[in-house]
Amino acid sequence: MSQHLSRLEAQLERTIEGLFGRLLGHRIRAHDIALKITRAMESLAHSDPDDPSRTIAPDHYVVHLHPDAHQRLLVQHPAVVDILKAYIVELAASTGYHIKAEPRLDLLANAELPRGAVEVTARHTRRKANSTAIMQRVQIMPEAAAPRQPQIAIQGRPPIPLDHSLINIGRSRDNHIVVDDRTVSRHHLQLRLRYGRYVLFDTQSHGGTLVNEVRVAEHILQNGDVIQIGQMRMVYMEETADHEQTVSYDAVDPDQTE
Repeated sequence: MSQHLSRLEAQLERTIEGLFGRLLGHRIRAHDIALKITRAMESLAHSDPDDPSRTIAPDHYVVHLHPDAHQRLLVQHPAVVDILKAYIVELAASTGYHIKAEPRLDLLANAELPRGAVEVTARHTRRKANSTAIMQRVQIMPEAAAPRQPQIAIQGRPPIPLDHSLINIGRSRDNHIVVDDRTVSRHHLQLRLRYGRYVLFDTQSHGGTLVNEVRVAEHILQNGDVIQIGQMRMVYMEETADHEQTVSYDAVDPDQTE
């Protein structure tokens, strides 16, 4: 599997993991859908005959599910088609692919599939020349109020403001917060702004992530939470209702700085 394909799969999986995990449990994993949509896009992408420097991605996708899963998904989250379409647009844009028109996605029931199976097909539809659509990001839900002045505190450094909806933390220099600790993975964890709260996700790191001395894969951050990766401890802070920020640096190793 190419690095390019792996990066596409990881991006789409991170985006939809919560939705399919909540609605369908373990019967259908986000990874399965991410993998198949990404491979469908990758396998059918081709050079634009009018401009060989551009790569054109397919614009019609069909996700096949067992009828039970199909019905449950549509009943509990009728916006799922628009959500997946938005993710396909984001996926193509982030990798430099072009889509000739706003993508179409159909969610179909297939009784021949096992309950936990998913299949994805894709194709290029015939479009008039120069008909590339202007595709806007889909607003999935109204955004909740973001936390006030969210920050990460590390002893010996000024607090680091969290001013992006996605914060990468790890040993690699391309992270937003770089941790100089050989026991920390290159890309160890992410903080993602979800419905007004920062949520910590361990990105399958080698050493794991602790929050308040408990190992976690996912955690909704609260003011004062102590995060430990490798030998590094850091504290999540935000402004509380009484406009005070507090942090106990006793929880932070004073010898560990970035």
